[in-house]
Amino acid sequence: MKYKKFIIKNYRAITNPIEINLDKSSLIPIIGINESGKTTILQAIFAFDKFNDNLNNASHLKDTNNLYSTEKKASMITAIIEIKQEEFLSIINSMIKDKQYSVYKFNLNKYKDFKISNNTLSITRNLHTTAYIINEEEFKDRKLNNIICSLIIEKMPYIFYFDDFRDSIEDTIHIKKLQDGTLPGWLSILEELFKQTSKDYSVFKLKDYEPRQRKSILSKVQKKLNKTLTKEWQNFRLDESDALKIDINYGNGNNEHIKLEVVETDDDGDEHYFYIRDRSKGFYWFFNFVMKLEFNPKSIGPEENNSIYLLDEPGSYLHASAQTKLAKKLQQISKDNKVIYCTHSHYLLNPDIIPINSVRISDKDNFGNIELIKLADFKGDINDTKSAFQPILDSLQIKPIIYDLTSGQILISEGIYDYYCFNLFKGNMEFSVLPGVGADSLKFYISTMILCQKNYKVVWDNDNEGNNAYKQAKDFFGEKEAENFFLLKKDSKKVILQNLFDGDELKKLKQDLNLSINTSFNKVILNLYFSEIKEELVKNMPITANNFREIIKNIGFG
Repeated sequence: MKYKKFIIKNYRAITNPIEINLDKSSLIPIIGINESGKTTILQAIFAFDKFNDNLNNASHLKDTNNLYSTEKKASMITAIIEIKQEEFLSIINSMIKDKQYSVYKFNLNKYKDFKISNNTLSITRNLHTTAYIINEEEFKDRKLNNIICSLIIEKMPYIFYFDDFRDSIEDTIHIKKLQDGTLPGWLSILEELFKQTSKDYSVFKLKDYEPRQRKSILSKVQKKLNKTLTKEWQNFRLDESDALKIDINYGNGNNEHIKLEVVETDDDGDEHYFYIRDRSKGFYWFFNFVMKLEFNPKSIGPEENNSIYLLDEPGSYLHASAQTKLAKKLQQISKDNKVIYCTHSHYLLNPDIIPINSVRISDKDNFGNIELIKLADFKGDINDTKSAFQPILDSLQIKPIIYDLTSGQILISEGIYDYYCFNLFKGNMEFSVLPGVGADSLKFYISTMILCQKNYKVVWDNDNEGNNAYKQAKDFFGEKEAENFFLLKKDSKKVILQNLFDGDELKKLKQDLNLSINTSFNKVILNLYFSEIKEELVKNMPITANNFREIIKNIGFG
Protein backbone atom coordinates (compact mmCIF):
# COMPACT_ATOMS: atom_id res chain seq x y z
CA MET A 1 0.00 0.00 0.00
CA LYS A 2 1.22 3.51 -0.70
CA TYR A 3 0.12 7.13 -0.93
CA LYS A 4 -0.46 8.35 -4.48
CA LYS A 5 -1.86 11.83 -3.91
CA PHE A 6 -2.95 14.31 -1.23
CA ILE A 7 -5.72 16.90 -1.60
CA ILE A 8 -5.92 19.68 1.02
CA LYS A 9 -9.01 21.85 1.50
CA ASN A 10 -10.00 24.45 4.12
CA TYR A 11 -6.83 23.95 6.14
CA ARG A 12 -5.81 27.34 7.50
CA ALA A 13 -5.36 29.62 4.45
CA ILE A 14 -5.80 26.76 1.98
CA THR A 15 -9.38 27.36 0.82
CA ASN A 16 -9.44 25.99 -2.68
CA PRO A 17 -8.21 22.38 -3.00
CA ILE A 18 -4.44 21.96 -3.34
CA GLU A 19 -3.24 18.73 -4.89
CA ILE A 20 0.16 17.09 -4.32
CA ASN A 21 0.66 14.24 -6.77
CA LEU A 22 3.29 11.80 -5.50
CA ASP A 23 2.84 9.46 -8.46
CA LYS A 24 4.41 11.96 -10.85
CA SER A 25 7.33 13.06 -8.68
CA SER A 26 9.00 11.49 -5.65
CA LEU A 27 11.06 14.60 -4.85
CA ILE A 28 9.13 17.88 -4.59
CA PRO A 29 10.81 21.12 -3.47
CA ILE A 30 8.40 23.91 -2.50
CA ILE A 31 9.69 27.47 -2.76
CA GLY A 32 8.08 30.81 -2.03
CA ILE A 33 8.58 34.04 -0.15
CA ASN A 34 8.04 34.16 3.64
CA GLU A 35 4.43 33.66 4.81
CA SER A 36 3.42 32.18 1.45
CA GLY A 37 2.10 28.97 3.02
CA LYS A 38 4.94 26.49 2.49
CA THR A 39 4.87 25.16 6.06
CA THR A 40 1.07 25.01 6.02
CA ILE A 41 1.15 22.54 3.12
CA LEU A 42 3.59 20.24 4.94
CA GLN A 43 1.62 20.35 8.18
CA ALA A 44 -1.62 19.54 6.37
CA ILE A 45 -0.11 16.36 4.92
CA PHE A 46 1.34 15.45 8.32
CA ALA A 47 -2.10 15.93 9.92
CA PHE A 48 -3.67 13.24 7.75
CA ASP A 49 -2.10 10.39 9.76
CA LYS A 50 -3.70 10.08 13.23
CA PHE A 51 -0.57 8.36 14.51
CA ASN A 52 1.18 11.74 14.28
CA ASP A 53 -1.36 13.49 16.51
CA ASN A 54 0.88 13.52 19.59
CA LEU A 55 4.03 14.58 17.72
CA ASN A 56 5.45 18.10 17.25
CA ASN A 57 3.33 19.32 20.18
CA ALA A 58 0.30 18.67 17.92
CA SER A 59 0.95 22.09 16.30
CA HIS A 60 -0.38 20.75 12.97
CA LEU A 61 -3.81 20.18 14.56
CA LYS A 62 -4.07 23.60 16.21
CA ASP A 63 -5.66 26.69 14.66
CA THR A 64 -6.70 24.92 11.48
CA ASN A 65 -9.44 27.49 10.73
CA ASN A 66 -8.88 30.02 7.96
CA LEU A 67 -8.15 33.32 9.73
CA TYR A 68 -8.80 35.21 6.48
CA SER A 69 -12.45 34.15 6.62
CA THR A 70 -15.19 34.41 9.25
CA GLU A 71 -16.94 31.36 7.78
CA LYS A 72 -16.04 28.14 9.61
CA LYS A 73 -15.50 25.14 7.38
CA ALA A 74 -14.14 21.74 8.33
CA SER A 75 -10.50 21.18 7.39
CA MET A 76 -10.40 18.18 5.06
CA ILE A 77 -7.28 16.25 4.07
CA THR A 78 -7.83 13.57 1.44
CA ALA A 79 -5.37 10.84 0.54
CA ILE A 80 -5.64 8.78 -2.61
CA ILE A 81 -4.02 5.49 -1.71
CA GLU A 82 -3.04 2.40 -3.63
CA ILE A 83 -4.47 -0.71 -2.00
CA LYS A 84 -5.07 -4.12 -3.57
CA GLN A 85 -8.35 -5.96 -3.22
CA GLU A 86 -6.74 -8.73 -1.18
CA GLU A 87 -5.14 -6.19 1.18
CA PHE A 88 -8.50 -4.56 1.85
CA LEU A 89 -10.17 -7.96 2.29
CA SER A 90 -7.48 -9.04 4.75
CA ILE A 91 -8.29 -6.07 7.00
CA ILE A 92 -12.05 -6.80 6.85
CA ASN A 93 -11.51 -10.51 7.62
CA SER A 94 -9.26 -9.72 10.58
CA MET A 95 -11.99 -7.45 11.98
CA ILE A 96 -14.64 -10.15 11.56
CA LYS A 97 -12.49 -12.52 13.63
CA ASP A 98 -11.80 -9.88 16.31
CA LYS A 99 -14.38 -9.96 19.12
CA GLN A 100 -14.11 -6.21 19.79
CA TYR A 101 -15.73 -5.57 16.41
CA SER A 102 -18.54 -8.17 16.80
CA VAL A 103 -21.18 -5.43 16.93
CA TYR A 104 -20.23 -4.54 13.34
CA LYS A 105 -20.20 -8.13 12.06
CA PHE A 106 -23.25 -7.75 9.80
CA ASN A 107 -21.90 -4.69 7.99
CA LEU A 108 -18.39 -6.15 7.86
CA ASN A 109 -19.69 -9.14 5.94
CA LYS A 110 -21.30 -6.73 3.45
CA TYR A 111 -17.99 -4.91 3.03
CA LYS A 112 -16.36 -8.17 1.97
CA ASP A 113 -18.10 -7.71 -1.38
CA PHE A 114 -16.84 -4.16 -1.89
CA LYS A 115 -14.68 -3.89 -5.01
CA ILE A 116 -11.60 -1.69 -5.04
CA SER A 117 -11.58 0.16 -8.36
CA ASN A 118 -8.16 0.28 -10.07
CA ASN A 119 -6.46 -0.60 -6.75
CA THR A 120 -7.27 2.94 -5.58
CA LEU A 121 -9.18 4.16 -2.55
CA SER A 122 -9.95 7.73 -1.45
CA ILE A 123 -9.89 8.43 2.29
CA THR A 124 -10.63 11.84 3.84
CA ARG A 125 -9.85 13.01 7.36
CA ASN A 126 -12.00 15.71 8.93
CA LEU A 127 -9.61 17.53 11.27
CA HIS A 128 -12.43 19.06 13.30
CA THR A 129 -13.79 15.63 14.29
CA THR A 130 -10.45 13.82 13.58
CA ALA A 131 -12.54 11.04 11.97
CA TYR A 132 -11.85 9.30 8.66
CA ILE A 133 -14.30 8.77 5.84
CA ILE A 134 -14.00 6.41 2.90
CA ASN A 135 -15.38 8.33 -0.06
CA GLU A 136 -17.67 5.58 -1.29
CA GLU A 137 -21.47 5.28 -1.12
CA GLU A 138 -21.29 1.76 0.29
CA PHE A 139 -19.68 2.93 3.54
CA LYS A 140 -22.64 4.47 5.39
CA ASP A 141 -21.77 3.44 8.96
CA ARG A 142 -19.54 6.36 10.01
CA LYS A 143 -18.15 4.73 13.16
CA LEU A 144 -17.23 1.55 11.32
CA ASN A 145 -15.96 3.64 8.43
CA ASN A 146 -13.54 5.44 10.77
CA ILE A 147 -12.32 2.16 12.30
CA ILE A 148 -11.64 0.58 8.89
CA CYS A 149 -9.79 3.68 7.73
CA SER A 150 -7.71 3.77 10.92
CA LEU A 151 -6.65 0.16 10.39
CA ILE A 152 -5.74 0.92 6.79
CA ILE A 153 -3.74 4.01 7.80
CA GLU A 154 -1.94 1.95 10.44
CA LYS A 155 -0.55 -0.23 7.64
CA MET A 156 0.34 2.67 5.36
CA PRO A 157 3.91 3.99 4.98
CA TYR A 158 4.83 6.42 7.71
CA ILE A 159 4.76 10.21 7.28
CA PHE A 160 7.82 11.86 8.86
CA TYR A 161 8.01 15.55 9.66
CA PHE A 162 11.31 17.38 10.11
CA ASP A 163 10.91 20.97 11.16
CA ASP A 164 13.56 23.54 11.96
CA PHE A 165 13.81 24.00 15.74
CA ARG A 166 10.23 23.95 16.91
CA ASP A 167 10.53 20.31 18.01
CA SER A 168 13.10 20.84 20.78
CA ILE A 169 15.41 18.08 21.98
CA GLU A 170 14.83 17.55 25.67
CA ASP A 171 17.79 17.58 28.07
CA THR A 172 16.05 15.02 30.24
CA ILE A 173 13.82 12.38 28.62
CA HIS A 174 11.46 10.92 31.21
CA ILE A 175 10.66 7.22 30.83
CA LYS A 176 6.91 7.53 31.14
CA LYS A 177 4.08 6.75 28.75
CA LEU A 178 1.29 9.19 27.93
CA GLN A 179 -2.19 8.66 29.35
CA ASP A 180 -3.33 6.86 26.19
CA GLY A 181 -0.41 4.43 26.45
CA THR A 182 1.63 5.93 23.61
CA LEU A 183 5.17 7.24 23.92
CA PRO A 184 6.03 10.94 23.59
CA GLY A 185 8.25 11.86 20.63
CA TRP A 186 11.81 11.60 21.93
CA LEU A 187 11.07 8.68 24.22
CA SER A 188 9.69 6.75 21.24
CA ILE A 189 12.89 7.53 19.29
CA LEU A 190 15.03 6.30 22.22
CA GLU A 191 12.95 3.14 22.48
CA GLU A 192 13.53 2.46 18.77
CA LEU A 193 17.28 2.99 19.27
CA PHE A 194 17.24 0.35 22.03
CA LYS A 195 15.27 -2.08 19.84
CA GLN A 196 17.60 -1.62 16.89
CA THR A 197 20.55 -2.38 19.18
CA SER A 198 18.87 -5.62 20.31
CA LYS A 199 15.30 -6.84 19.98
CA ASP A 200 15.35 -7.69 23.71
CA TYR A 201 16.31 -4.18 24.82
CA SER A 202 13.85 -1.55 26.03
CA VAL A 203 14.14 1.69 28.00
CA PHE A 204 11.32 0.35 30.19
CA LYS A 205 13.38 -2.68 31.24
CA LEU A 206 16.40 -0.71 32.45
CA LYS A 207 15.12 -0.42 36.03
CA ASP A 208 14.86 -4.22 36.28
CA TYR A 209 18.55 -4.86 35.62
CA GLU A 210 21.35 -5.11 38.13
CA PRO A 211 23.53 -1.92 37.81
CA ARG A 212 26.44 -3.68 36.08
CA GLN A 213 24.11 -5.31 33.54
CA ARG A 214 22.45 -1.95 32.95
CA LYS A 215 25.85 -0.36 32.24
CA SER A 216 26.61 -3.08 29.67
CA ILE A 217 23.29 -2.50 27.88
CA LEU A 218 23.73 1.28 27.88
CA SER A 219 27.26 0.85 26.52
CA LYS A 220 25.98 -1.21 23.56
CA VAL A 221 23.14 1.24 22.86
CA GLN A 222 25.58 4.15 23.05
CA LYS A 223 27.93 2.38 20.61
CA LYS A 224 25.06 1.87 18.16
CA LEU A 225 24.05 5.54 18.43
CA ASN A 226 27.58 6.91 17.99
CA LYS A 227 28.35 4.65 15.05
CA THR A 228 25.21 5.88 13.25
CA LEU A 229 25.82 9.54 14.05
CA THR A 230 29.52 9.42 13.15
CA LYS A 231 28.76 7.88 9.75
CA GLU A 232 26.36 10.68 8.86
CA TRP A 233 28.60 13.31 10.50
CA GLN A 234 31.42 12.33 8.13
CA ASN A 235 29.02 12.54 5.18
CA PHE A 236 27.98 16.09 6.05
CA ARG A 237 31.36 17.20 7.47
CA LEU A 238 29.88 19.91 9.65
CA ASP A 239 33.34 20.49 11.09
CA GLU A 240 36.80 18.95 10.92
CA SER A 241 36.29 16.32 13.60
CA ASP A 242 36.12 12.74 12.38
CA ALA A 243 34.05 11.22 15.16
CA LEU A 244 31.06 12.13 17.25
CA LYS A 245 30.37 10.90 20.76
CA ILE A 246 27.13 11.01 22.72
CA ASP A 247 26.90 9.77 26.32
CA ILE A 248 23.67 8.10 27.46
CA ASN A 249 23.10 8.50 31.19
CA TYR A 250 20.35 6.73 33.14
CA GLY A 251 18.69 7.98 36.30
CA ASN A 252 16.17 5.98 38.34
CA GLY A 253 15.26 8.20 41.26
CA ASN A 254 11.69 9.44 41.70
CA ASN A 255 11.51 10.23 37.98
CA GLU A 256 13.13 7.55 35.85
CA HIS A 257 14.89 9.27 32.95
CA ILE A 258 17.68 9.31 30.39
CA LYS A 259 20.00 12.21 29.59
CA LEU A 260 21.92 12.68 26.36
CA GLU A 261 25.16 14.64 26.40
CA VAL A 262 27.66 15.56 23.69
CA VAL A 263 31.23 14.66 24.61
CA GLU A 264 34.06 16.73 23.17
CA THR A 265 37.74 15.92 23.66
CA ASP A 266 40.26 18.76 23.64
CA ASP A 267 43.90 18.65 22.48
CA ASP A 268 45.03 17.49 25.95
CA GLY A 269 42.66 14.52 25.86
CA ASP A 270 40.30 16.02 28.44
CA GLU A 271 36.59 15.39 27.89
CA HIS A 272 33.96 18.13 28.09
CA TYR A 273 30.20 17.51 28.32
CA PHE A 274 27.41 19.56 26.78
CA TYR A 275 23.67 19.24 26.30
CA ILE A 276 22.50 18.95 22.69
CA ARG A 277 20.96 22.43 22.94
CA ASP A 278 24.37 23.87 23.89
CA ARG A 279 25.89 23.02 20.54
CA SER A 280 25.64 24.97 17.28
CA LYS A 281 22.35 25.35 15.43
CA GLY A 282 23.82 23.30 12.58
CA PHE A 283 24.59 20.42 14.95
CA TYR A 284 21.17 20.76 16.59
CA TRP A 285 19.47 20.35 13.21
CA PHE A 286 21.81 17.50 12.20
CA PHE A 287 21.13 15.53 15.39
CA ASN A 288 17.37 16.06 15.07
CA PHE A 289 17.42 14.97 11.41
CA VAL A 290 19.52 11.82 11.84
CA MET A 291 17.70 10.61 14.96
CA LYS A 292 14.29 10.94 13.30
CA LEU A 293 15.58 9.45 10.08
CA GLU A 294 17.28 6.40 11.58
CA PHE A 295 15.34 5.70 14.79
CA ASN A 296 11.75 6.65 14.06
CA PRO A 297 9.49 4.03 15.71
CA LYS A 298 7.42 3.33 12.61
CA SER A 299 10.40 3.19 10.25
CA ILE A 300 12.87 0.50 9.32
CA GLY A 301 15.33 3.13 8.14
CA PRO A 302 15.57 5.51 5.15
CA GLU A 303 15.41 2.58 2.72
CA GLU A 304 11.80 1.80 3.69
CA ASN A 305 9.75 2.02 0.51
CA ASN A 306 7.18 4.77 -0.01
CA SER A 307 7.53 6.56 3.34
CA ILE A 308 6.87 10.29 3.10
CA TYR A 309 9.48 12.74 4.35
CA LEU A 310 8.30 16.30 4.99
CA LEU A 311 11.10 18.76 5.67
CA ASP A 312 10.58 22.39 6.62
CA GLU A 313 13.62 24.50 5.68
CA PRO A 314 16.07 21.58 6.00
CA GLY A 315 19.63 22.49 6.80
CA SER A 316 18.98 26.21 7.23
CA TYR A 317 21.97 26.44 9.55
CA LEU A 318 24.27 24.12 7.61
CA HIS A 319 27.09 25.66 5.63
CA ALA A 320 27.04 25.59 1.82
CA SER A 321 28.91 22.31 1.23
CA ALA A 322 26.80 20.52 3.86
CA GLN A 323 23.60 21.77 2.18
CA THR A 324 24.82 20.41 -1.16
CA LYS A 325 25.41 17.03 0.51
CA LEU A 326 21.96 17.26 2.08
CA ALA A 327 20.44 17.76 -1.40
CA LYS A 328 22.14 14.52 -2.50
CA LYS A 329 20.85 12.80 0.66
CA LEU A 330 17.28 13.90 -0.10
CA GLN A 331 17.64 12.66 -3.67
CA GLN A 332 18.92 9.33 -2.35
CA ILE A 333 15.98 8.99 0.06
CA SER A 334 13.52 9.86 -2.74
CA LYS A 335 14.60 6.87 -4.84
CA ASP A 336 12.60 4.57 -2.56
CA ASN A 337 10.40 7.10 -0.77
CA LYS A 338 8.64 10.43 -1.25
CA VAL A 339 10.32 13.67 -0.20
CA ILE A 340 8.61 17.07 0.00
CA TYR A 341 10.58 19.99 1.38
CA CYS A 342 10.36 23.76 1.69
CA THR A 343 13.46 25.82 1.11
CA HIS A 344 14.89 29.26 0.48
CA SER A 345 18.31 27.82 -0.28
CA HIS A 346 19.60 27.55 -3.84
CA TYR A 347 21.99 24.82 -2.64
CA LEU A 348 18.93 22.60 -2.19
CA LEU A 349 17.77 23.39 -5.73
CA ASN A 350 20.96 22.36 -7.54
CA PRO A 351 19.69 21.39 -11.03
CA ASP A 352 22.31 18.64 -11.31
CA ILE A 353 20.64 16.95 -8.32
CA ILE A 354 17.04 18.21 -8.22
CA PRO A 355 14.90 18.08 -11.42
CA ILE A 356 13.73 21.66 -11.83
CA ASN A 357 10.36 20.62 -13.29
CA SER A 358 9.50 19.07 -9.91
CA VAL A 359 9.70 22.47 -8.15
CA ARG A 360 6.42 23.92 -6.88
CA ILE A 361 5.79 27.52 -5.85
CA SER A 362 3.66 28.36 -2.83
CA ASP A 363 1.88 31.68 -3.30
CA LYS A 364 -1.13 33.61 -2.00
CA ASP A 365 -3.83 35.15 -4.15
CA ASN A 366 -5.34 38.60 -3.56
CA PHE A 367 -7.67 37.14 -0.92
CA GLY A 368 -4.90 35.48 1.10
CA ASN A 369 -5.67 31.96 -0.12
CA ILE A 370 -2.66 29.65 -0.47
CA GLU A 371 -2.00 28.14 -3.88
CA LEU A 372 0.57 25.55 -4.99
CA ILE A 373 1.67 26.24 -8.54
CA LYS A 374 3.82 24.35 -10.99
CA LEU A 375 6.89 26.28 -12.04
CA ALA A 376 5.72 26.48 -15.65
CA ASP A 377 2.34 27.93 -14.59
CA PHE A 378 3.65 30.62 -12.25
CA LYS A 379 2.73 34.15 -13.37
CA GLY A 380 4.96 36.13 -11.03
CA ASP A 381 7.71 38.44 -12.22
CA ILE A 382 10.68 36.18 -12.91
CA ASN A 383 13.06 39.15 -12.92
CA ASP A 384 11.92 40.39 -9.50
CA THR A 385 14.73 39.53 -7.07
CA LYS A 386 12.18 39.39 -4.25
CA SER A 387 10.11 36.76 -6.02
CA ALA A 388 9.86 33.04 -5.27
CA PHE A 389 12.06 32.40 -8.31
CA GLN A 390 15.15 33.92 -6.73
CA PRO A 391 16.50 30.64 -5.20
CA ILE A 392 16.27 29.00 -8.63
CA LEU A 393 17.90 31.94 -10.35
CA ASP A 394 20.74 31.74 -7.85
CA SER A 395 20.97 27.97 -8.20
CA LEU A 396 21.11 28.00 -11.99
CA GLN A 397 23.54 30.95 -11.93
CA ILE A 398 21.33 32.57 -14.57
CA LYS A 399 22.10 36.09 -15.75
CA PRO A 400 19.26 38.31 -17.04
CA ILE A 401 20.63 38.20 -20.60
CA ILE A 402 19.65 34.56 -20.99
CA TYR A 403 15.97 35.53 -20.80
CA ASP A 404 16.32 38.39 -23.27
CA LEU A 405 18.53 36.49 -25.70
CA THR A 406 16.07 33.76 -26.54
CA SER A 407 12.44 34.13 -27.54
CA GLY A 408 9.86 32.10 -29.41
CA GLN A 409 10.86 28.55 -30.34
CA ILE A 410 14.26 27.39 -29.09
CA LEU A 411 16.35 24.46 -30.24
CA ILE A 412 19.00 23.29 -27.77
CA SER A 413 21.95 21.58 -29.43
CA GLU A 414 25.03 19.77 -28.14
CA GLY A 415 27.60 22.38 -29.09
CA ILE A 416 28.69 25.38 -31.09
CA TYR A 417 29.07 23.51 -34.41
CA ASP A 418 25.49 22.25 -34.13
CA TYR A 419 24.57 25.90 -33.56
CA TYR A 420 26.37 26.93 -36.76
CA CYS A 421 24.80 24.15 -38.85
CA PHE A 422 21.19 24.61 -37.77
CA ASN A 423 21.44 28.37 -38.29
CA LEU A 424 22.99 27.84 -41.75
CA PHE A 425 20.30 25.45 -42.97
CA LYS A 426 17.12 26.47 -41.14
CA GLY A 427 16.12 28.75 -44.02
CA ASN A 428 13.02 30.82 -43.23
CA MET A 429 12.08 28.70 -40.21
CA GLU A 430 11.81 30.89 -37.12
CA PHE A 431 13.54 29.52 -34.06
CA SER A 432 16.63 30.29 -31.98
CA VAL A 433 19.46 27.85 -31.41
CA LEU A 434 20.98 27.59 -27.94
CA PRO A 435 24.27 25.65 -27.94
CA GLY A 436 25.47 23.55 -25.03
CA VAL A 437 29.01 22.49 -24.27
CA GLY A 438 28.65 18.76 -24.94
CA ALA A 439 25.94 16.13 -24.68
CA ASP A 440 26.07 15.98 -20.89
CA SER A 441 25.68 19.75 -20.47
CA LEU A 442 22.14 19.97 -21.82
CA LYS A 443 20.46 19.18 -18.47
CA PHE A 444 21.40 22.68 -17.37
CA TYR A 445 19.82 24.28 -20.43
CA ILE A 446 16.69 22.14 -20.12
CA SER A 447 16.30 23.36 -16.54
CA THR A 448 16.71 26.92 -17.78
CA MET A 449 14.00 26.46 -20.43
CA ILE A 450 11.58 25.00 -17.89
CA LEU A 451 12.26 27.90 -15.56
CA CYS A 452 11.82 30.46 -18.35
CA GLN A 453 8.65 28.72 -19.54
CA LYS A 454 10.01 28.52 -23.10
CA ASN A 455 8.84 26.51 -26.10
CA TYR A 456 11.94 24.39 -26.61
CA LYS A 457 13.26 21.18 -28.17
CA VAL A 458 16.52 19.36 -27.50
CA VAL A 459 18.46 17.32 -30.02
CA TRP A 460 21.41 14.99 -29.42
CA ASP A 461 23.68 13.13 -31.81
CA ASN A 462 22.62 9.49 -32.11
CA ASP A 463 25.95 8.12 -30.86
CA ASN A 464 26.87 6.51 -27.52
CA GLU A 465 27.45 9.82 -25.77
CA GLY A 466 24.26 11.34 -27.12
CA ASN A 467 22.19 8.24 -26.31
CA ASN A 468 23.47 8.13 -22.74
CA ALA A 469 22.78 11.85 -22.21
CA TYR A 470 19.31 11.48 -23.77
CA LYS A 471 18.42 8.57 -21.46
CA GLN A 472 19.74 10.36 -18.39
CA ALA A 473 17.73 13.49 -19.21
CA LYS A 474 14.63 11.39 -19.83
CA ASP A 475 15.00 9.64 -16.47
CA PHE A 476 15.82 12.90 -14.69
CA PHE A 477 13.02 15.10 -16.03
CA GLY A 478 10.36 12.42 -16.61
CA GLU A 479 8.35 11.15 -19.56
CA LYS A 480 6.21 14.28 -20.00
CA GLU A 481 9.17 16.66 -20.33
CA ALA A 482 10.94 14.10 -22.53
CA GLU A 483 8.42 14.81 -25.28
CA ASN A 484 10.77 17.70 -26.09
CA PHE A 485 13.85 15.45 -26.40
CA PHE A 486 15.11 13.99 -29.71
CA LEU A 487 17.92 11.89 -31.14
CA LEU A 488 19.08 12.57 -34.71
CA LYS A 489 17.53 10.21 -37.27
CA LYS A 490 17.56 10.23 -41.06
CA ASP A 491 15.42 7.76 -42.96
CA SER A 492 14.85 5.95 -39.64
CA LYS A 493 18.61 5.44 -39.28
CA LYS A 494 20.74 6.65 -36.38
CA VAL A 495 22.96 9.53 -37.42
CA ILE A 496 25.21 12.22 -36.03
CA LEU A 497 25.25 15.82 -37.25
CA GLN A 498 27.97 15.19 -39.85
CA ASN A 499 25.83 12.48 -41.50
CA LEU A 500 23.27 15.11 -42.48
CA PHE A 501 25.74 16.50 -45.02
CA ASP A 502 25.66 14.96 -48.50
CA GLY A 503 29.13 13.59 -49.29
CA ASP A 504 29.41 15.11 -52.77
CA GLU A 505 28.10 18.48 -51.59
CA LEU A 506 30.60 18.50 -48.71
CA LYS A 507 33.45 17.75 -51.15
CA LYS A 508 32.33 20.57 -53.43
CA LEU A 509 32.04 22.91 -50.42
CA LYS A 510 35.67 22.31 -49.49
CA GLN A 511 36.70 23.24 -53.04
CA ASP A 512 34.59 26.40 -52.98
CA LEU A 513 36.16 27.40 -49.67
CA ASN A 514 39.66 26.64 -50.97
CA LEU A 515 40.16 23.97 -48.32
CA SER A 516 42.04 20.70 -48.77
CA ILE A 517 40.12 17.44 -49.08
CA ASN A 518 41.49 16.37 -45.65
CA THR A 519 40.22 19.45 -43.80
CA SER A 520 38.32 18.46 -40.65
CA PHE A 521 34.55 18.75 -40.63
CA ASN A 522 34.53 21.32 -37.80
CA LYS A 523 36.96 23.59 -39.66
CA VAL A 524 34.83 23.36 -42.82
CA ILE A 525 31.71 24.42 -40.91
CA LEU A 526 33.59 27.25 -39.21
CA ASN A 527 34.81 28.59 -42.55
CA LEU A 528 31.36 28.27 -44.10
CA TYR A 529 29.59 30.07 -41.27
CA PHE A 530 31.90 33.07 -41.41
CA SER A 531 32.18 33.17 -45.19
CA GLU A 532 30.97 36.36 -46.90
CA ILE A 533 29.17 34.24 -49.51
CA LYS A 534 27.67 31.64 -47.15
CA GLU A 535 24.10 32.19 -48.44
CA GLU A 536 25.23 31.36 -51.96
CA LEU A 537 27.23 28.32 -50.83
CA VAL A 538 24.27 26.97 -48.82
CA LYS A 539 22.03 27.29 -51.92
CA ASN A 540 24.45 24.94 -53.67
CA MET A 541 23.75 22.25 -51.05
CA PRO A 542 20.06 21.35 -51.58
CA ILE A 543 20.32 17.73 -50.37
CA THR A 544 22.02 18.76 -47.13
CA ALA A 545 19.53 21.60 -46.62
CA ASN A 546 16.64 19.18 -47.14
CA ASN A 547 18.10 16.77 -44.57
CA PHE A 548 18.21 19.56 -41.99
CA ARG A 549 14.68 20.69 -42.82
CA GLU A 550 13.38 17.16 -42.26
CA ILE A 551 15.11 16.96 -38.89
CA ILE A 552 13.70 20.34 -37.86
CA LYS A 553 10.23 19.34 -39.05
CA ASN A 554 10.39 15.99 -37.20
CA ILE A 555 11.13 17.68 -33.89
CA GLY A 556 8.16 20.00 -34.29
CA PHE A 557 9.62 23.26 -35.60
CA GLY A 558 9.21 24.84 -39.02
